[in-house]
Amino acid sequence: MAKLLLFHIRIFLKFIFLHEYKNTDLMKKVLPLLLVATLFFACNDDKSGNADITEAYITDLSDGNLNYVQTSIDSETGKIYLFFNNDLRDITFPINLSADIKVSSGAKMSSFINGELVFSDPDNVLTTEVIAEDGTSKNWSVYLVHKQLQNSDFESWFENMGMNGKSYQEVGSSSVTSVWSTANMGTSMYSVYCSNPITEGLNTIVEITTGETSQVVITAGTVFTGIFSLAGAIANPTDPEQATKFGTPFIFKPKSIKLKYKYQAGEDYIQATLNDPTSIFGGFTTESISGEDECTIYAFLESRVDNEIIELARAEFYSGTTENTLAETNIEFTYTSSIEPTHITIVFSSSRDGALWRGAIGSTLIIDDIELIYE
Repeated sequence: MAKLLLFHIRIFLKFIFLHEYKNTDLMKKVLPLLLVATLFFACNDDKSGNADITEAYITDLSDGNLNYVQTSIDSETGKIYLFFNNDLRDITFPINLSADIKVSSGAKMSSFINGELVFSDPDNVLTTEVIAEDGTSKNWSVYLVHKQLQNSDFESWFENMGMNGKSYQEVGSSSVTSVWSTANMGTSMYSVYCSNPITEGLNTIVEITTGETSQVVITAGTVFTGIFSLAGAIANPTDPEQATKFGTPFIFKPKSIKLKYKYQAGEDYIQATLNDPTSIFGGFTTESISGEDECTIYAFLESRVDNEIIELARAEFYSGTTENTLAETNIEFTYTSSIEPTHITIVFSSSRDGALWRGAIGSTLIIDDIELIYE
């Protein structure tokens, strides 16, 4: 609006000067007003709309055992990651951190004004709003990243709103703060949820199942570090993997991943084939195939610098039906590079080849107590 008004004012001034009205009484009255308006809108137009946190450094720690390493700022998602070379489960909380935080020129923060950050536990995520000079605002979240992953025991779940207008349980404390995600949002329009919390006494575990919807014959449940992309799912309905944005910031090099699991394969192992390879709405042709469904558990470390992504290490595990009790397994990482990692991805699925429309309805994977093991 300001730019449009300035444009019309400049045209009007040009018109007046071209017609030699510089010495008229009208010009003497109008010119000062036009100059004031021009200056006002020009100043207003110069106000910045940037609402970013540009720098964040930890300057003081309340616990001398804390080993602060570095800060990573993701302006696209509005997330700040504070990396500590500790297992924060061994640290007494709450902890107080003093930080030097800088924002865009002319912008202001709604909190952290004095740079004091107080975390109540290792999974606590702090939030603030940055308000730009022109009034534009942006929400920011601050995470503690350490040698273990947030909510690795799956005790925290929250109510999320599905596409069918009904709430369902999603892993984590909130959609903004969780490092974990599921495909529940994608199947919520059918009121199908393949990843759910199960409470056993005081313990909460995650149950991941393979189901079906009215459109999709095989819907393998999944829990993974990263974000479920509804836009990706809608744009690529025939390629389930396009609905996932894998990974969460991580700079450490674990030797293995330890966890508890049990698995029961569904009875009828089938292969579904799209009748129309370009659309799920043309239906599927299904056939029973030999063998048994398997769960999949895998993790990988990556270096993501600029637009280059390099896989550095991978841990993989597959299993058919197990005993009906939680068993502990330890999956080794195989390193193929000495480059320092920037992200980690961990994925659990109730059907190993669910993305290929292969699996067994009713296959169920139970997961609990993930721990990254170091030398």
